Amino acid sequence: MSQFQPRISAAARKAGMTLIEVMIAVTVLTVTVYMLMTTIDASASHSATRAEQGLASNAARNLLEEMHALSFTKLFATYNHDTNDDPNGPKTAPGAYFDVEGLQPLPNNPNGHVGEVILPSTGSELREDANNQALGMPRDLNGDSLVDNLNHATDYLVLPVAIQITWKGKSGKQTLTIYTMFSKLMKQ
Repeated sequence: MSQFQPRISAAARKAGMTLIEVMIAVTVLTVTVYMLMTTIDASASHSATRAEQGLASNAARNLLEEMHALSFTKLFATYNHDTNDDPNGPKTAPGAYFDVEGLQPLPNNPNGHVGEVILPSTGSELREDANNQALGMPRDLNGDSLVDNLNHATDYLVLPVAIQITWKGKSGKQTLTIYTMFSKLMKQ
């Protein structure tokens, strides 16, 4: 052993931390902080998504209640895509598209709204032969036991409806769809 090397006692060697121990401690601390921050971020994103879903759900339920309050014979004309057949004159009804306060439409959305009332229709025509499996179509809407290609906007007895809300959420594209069936037997 050289006379120029300092002598470190065994007690002094045990009292300090080696460079490897410090590096391991820093690595463990860094991983722990990263995991904690990821958890906090995910929790905040999840909370925002739940709040957005709550807004969408409330808007859909409110719209369904508004629809239920209407005269059944006016229901289709009030919420279809044709603004010229609105019950109180052209462009007086809400129509098929709507907005929800607090929700943003997708950037590529052609109509600029987050919500849509989906009916088995083409413009102002209510069609039994519409091909929409989600609405249970095609189906007999006027109770004559036939599924035809005629317009039943004035003689329907049942009206399948979907309320679809699609928005740009904090965690990407979000969609809520509610399906229901209105019946003239339920209200006049």
